[in-house]
Amino acid sequence: MNRRIFLIGLPGAGKTTMGLDLAVDLGIQFVDLDQDIEKSEKRSISEIFEIKGEAHFRQLEKLQLEKVILELDSFVMATGGGTPCFFNNLKSMKDVGEVVYIDTSIEEIEARLVLDETRPLMKSNSLKDLLDKRKGWYNQADHTIRKYKDLLALFS
Repeated sequence: MNRRIFLIGLPGAGKTTMGLDLAVDLGIQFVDLDQDIEKSEKRSISEIFEIKGEAHFRQLEKLQLEKVILELDSFVMATGGGTPCFFNNLKSMKDVGEVVYIDTSIEEIEARLVLDETRPLMKSNSLKDLLDKRKGWYNQADHTIRKYKDLLALFS
């Protein structure tokens, strides 16, 4: 059975961790959109933001999302935190699969990210600011979950 599952949420919400676990449990491929962009550009996301700017990164992100959708029939994807908020990315994801918002508390994310210097938008935005800007997109997901067991229950 073909499955395309897109995980959305704030940076540090657990998209990669939960996505990897779900892909293993379902026996399908895991895709980390940011890691794919870093591989194709041979630069970190931070470097892309610094050298080319956010607008350029968002274009790369859109193109990589479209590429994965075209090339793979089944996968679990950890998107970047802003992926659903730009272009028609959210519609593209919803048209071909299911979108799951991982609604992790700001306090839990802050505890996880306390030493993380690799997230470019975290340098100029608080998590609350990002959530305020993105919540409208996140709330359009097909499902909202908080814990891995809830994610697994959706797809098993």
